[in-house]
Amino acid sequence: MKTFFRKVTALIFPERCPYCSDLIEPCEIACEHCYSEIRRKHVPIKSGARGFRCISAFVYGGKVRRMILRLKYFDRIQYVPQVAELMADDIRFAYGENAFDLITFVPMHEKDLKKRGYNQSQLLSKALSTLLDIPYQDTLRKIKRTKKQHRLKYAERKTNLTGAFEVIDKDLIKDKRILLIDDIVTSGYTLGNCAKKLSSAKPELICCATIASAQGKYPQSTVI
Repeated sequence: MKTFFRKVTALIFPERCPYCSDLIEPCEIACEHCYSEIRRKHVPIKSGARGFRCISAFVYGGKVRRMILRLKYFDRIQYVPQVAELMADDIRFAYGENAFDLITFVPMHEKDLKKRGYNQSQLLSKALSTLLDIPYQDTLRKIKRTKKQHRLKYAERKTNLTGAFEVIDKDLIKDKRILLIDDIVTSGYTLGNCAKKLSSAKPELICCATIASAQGKYPQSTVI
């Protein structure tokens, strides 16, 4: 049924490859060329979130960087189901089946959310909830508006998010195995701060997953 509606929608709003923008079929994750390039050398990338385990689907660079920027700043939310399918494969591979009790996301401040109109990490977590059959849950609220992490020096990123997040309901988190979703991990301070705040509610486990990682120096051959 979902495939049928995607085909009908594509008649009005044709889907495009999230990596090169070529027209694609409604059920394709990417165009044939980009998809073969991605899957040929694709394995989950181990990244880090200040002591919490994290995996990323891609290195942040090349076509993936362009795709994320379009998703994040140019309303390309039609990329979400396609990207989520790739992330779901990696989450199963890295963490196994039935590894989590709930899936959640890194929240935005309400003023930033109103300005953008959507939170791409929230959309990803909802799509992954369906694909992985893991209940979706809002767990965190961003209570302090902060500077953009990517605009700060590495040392400044550590303190920028201090006191920025709060847990919505600790009873929803206690003893749960939690999968925390964001779009990109760089220094790991954003995911790490969120995970640390969640850990105050005494969950059993917290792991993270992102579309891409900008940590470390990855071989050029891994940049898509």
